[in-house]
Amino acid sequence: MNLKKLISKAYLRSKAQSSISKEDLKSHSKLLTVILTYYNQVNVLEKQVKYWLDLAGDVTRRITFLIVDDGSEKSAAEAVKHVPNIEDLSLQIFRIHEDKYCNIGGARNLGSLVAFTEWILHTDVDIVLREDALRRILQIIGRDKRKIHRFNRQYENGSTKIHPGTMLLPRSLYWEVGGCDEDFVGNYGQTDVHFLYRAEKVVPVKTHKNIMLGFRSDGETKEIDRSKLVPNEQLFMEKMATGSWSSDFFRFTWSRVR
Repeated sequence: MNLKKLISKAYLRSKAQSSISKEDLKSHSKLLTVILTYYNQVNVLEKQVKYWLDLAGDVTRRITFLIVDDGSEKSAAEAVKHVPNIEDLSLQIFRIHEDKYCNIGGARNLGSLVAFTEWILHTDVDIVLREDALRRILQIIGRDKRKIHRFNRQYENGSTKIHPGTMLLPRSLYWEVGGCDEDFVGNYGQTDVHFLYRAEKVVPVKTHKNIMLGFRSDGETKEIDRSKLVPNEQLFMEKMATGSWSSDFFRFTWSRVR
């Protein structure tokens, strides 16, 4: 794949859809883009944006937030437009037009394509990026450019678990690994696991168990049947056996809406 052509095409497309603002120019000076995928969780997204606005200024001035709306019936732009002081936040929203079931790989690919910064942090709407964790994450940037960084997550009952979908890495490294395989779209599961499986063949994957993120129990979408794992588990086994994956990215149309 030609990353430079992909990035250039996406940049020109975004510019054509929405003129580059002063806020966009500021985004180029940020250290990190937080890429959050969203699907119909209106109330939770609003909570997330309000939480980001409450973060300390010395943290948010180094971060730009990017929401990828994965074909939601209840659009992300509409969900957050009435949040007080939202203009104080460096925030872009990109919308996938088609409602493709379990299009997590496509959403992650789009976010990794249009992000303004080299360093990106993929996360989901049910993850809380605690301020102390963000400070430590920002300290990692620029040090370990040839690593993918993962973090711990604490549930409301105190238990912890590493989530495969929350990861920090340079955008160029994301595409060097090969991006997310969109063959998994249409069924639940394995997208992030498959990405990490391939990533470990390219660079070290470091897990920071002492950097703790939070969890929103109301953030998990109820529109996905998590019991139907078999199709993508079988597909994962096939891809491990053959060592092949798809580079057919962006199997949808999209536009910038904020």
